[in-house]
Amino acid sequence: MKRVWTLFSIEMWEKFNFYGMRAIFSLFMVHFLGLSEANAAIYYGAFLALSYLTPMVGGALADRYIGYHKSVIIGAILLSVAQILFFASASNIASFVTAILGAILVICGNGFFKPSITALLSIRTSKDTNIDAVFSTYYFFLNLGVLLGLFIVPFFGDKVVDGVRDLSAFKWGFLSAFIAMVFGLILYLIFTKDSKDEVKKSNESMKFNPKNAKVCFIIFVCLFCVISYFSSGLNLVKTFLYPAIYAFGISLASYVLMDKSLSKDERANIKTIFISAIFIVFFWATFEQAGSSLTFIANNQMDRSIFGYEMPASMIMMFNPLFVLILSIPFSVFYLKLEQKGIEPKNLNKQAFGLFIMGLSYLIIAYNVKNLGMNLLSIKWFILMYFLQTCAEMLISPIGFALVAKLAPKRLLGLIFGIFYLANAAGYALSGTLAALMPPTTDKFIKAKELGINLQEILDKTTEPTLQVIQTLKLNNIPFSYPEILGYEIRDLFSFFMIFFVLCCISGVLLFIISKLRDNEFKI
Repeated sequence: MKRVWTLFSIEMWEKFNFYGMRAIFSLFMVHFLGLSEANAAIYYGAFLALSYLTPMVGGALADRYIGYHKSVIIGAILLSVAQILFFASASNIASFVTAILGAILVICGNGFFKPSITALLSIRTSKDTNIDAVFSTYYFFLNLGVLLGLFIVPFFGDKVVDGVRDLSAFKWGFLSAFIAMVFGLILYLIFTKDSKDEVKKSNESMKFNPKNAKVCFIIFVCLFCVISYFSSGLNLVKTFLYPAIYAFGISLASYVLMDKSLSKDERANIKTIFISAIFIVFFWATFEQAGSSLTFIANNQMDRSIFGYEMPASMIMMFNPLFVLILSIPFSVFYLKLEQKGIEPKNLNKQAFGLFIMGLSYLIIAYNVKNLGMNLLSIKWFILMYFLQTCAEMLISPIGFALVAKLAPKRLLGLIFGIFYLANAAGYALSGTLAALMPPTTDKFIKAKELGINLQEILDKTTEPTLQVIQTLKLNNIPFSYPEILGYEIRDLFSFFMIFFVLCCISGVLLFIISKLRDNEFKI
């Protein structure tokens, strides 16, 4: 365990940086950059998706050329510079340009950092150590960083005074994220040295196969065209970027499985990893509502008072890492006890059960908002939701990482971790699409009333709005129609949250069935 403590440390500070910035990012887009909540949700999903798409490229570069140690350093530097650009944006220095550049650097920094830090963790873990326990401990430190980031960054960056948002506060949130990443990088440089056995040579990696590449390119084009057709709309991110991510993930996974250098056992192991990755897509699509739709609801229609303190909307997410810190060690000990008794459930079954718990969390919220009307939702229901979602997360995410560490061929470790992160990217893309389905909340009706507009009549189509009314609603980022999915209107928050309940339950059932079908191959 001594060889991995420095990895725990820099991962903790990187998570402070990334999750802290992310906590205020959607609110920054809406209140500072002036985007609508629906567009902010889609762009937020795209930002996260690209942040987890680039690790495929970064993982391959680390495997073949850079090495994992140097890749971690490059990623940390890019993530640090990104926060300075966000600080400049929030200081009205070419706001849109510097915000876009900052987002690009975060995306690139994640590409170098994420696959390499997890690959190093796998390599430096001794063979006689239970890797599930190591990754659960890793999850503890990871979430300690998330908790600190979700408390400190919103504390400085999410300020509302007498009902009016202080736009100047955003820059201080971004600055605190910068300081954390620089501190973590300095500690890593001081206490960690590169090692030759952690640098993968090019002749150990997967060889490029032009024939397989052509086949996978055809798969990509066909899938992209089909998905893009059904996603067609005015938003280019939703119509082109999201379908490209889904199609790229499937085609790249196909390319890996077509490689003839894989042994029978290696191919079977990689299939297991990819099965887990497919269902992790649905987990992240529902879990990552935290940074978009759930933050908007917390900001617009929630009583956030707790022990007399009015908690900032973006800070409520801190309950997730707080519960992880409480539960990660018990989960780790629990896995060890089950393993000693020879009754540890298969990893895919753990993940399936996690999806059911995830669905339950949304079912509870759905029934508590069913007759909410113009009232405020109590924060206690979000706290309960985050507790259940944390239990689901502990059964899904660290188990997925452990699967890759245990089953991926060592010569392809960075690439397989990169593909696994692509599942996160696809999940975040889907989360953006789903978050955009959120119906108007109370604040929209109040704002419309202040403008002399009866929003309910317009939504119910009992009144035909004039062009002037439509323009006024657009200028104030107020939707004038209900969102739809498969021809069904999402008219209230109950219907909105039931989408996630149904999605999680169906995914859990399918994963249980697939796990049973694979029982005869090998114990996962």
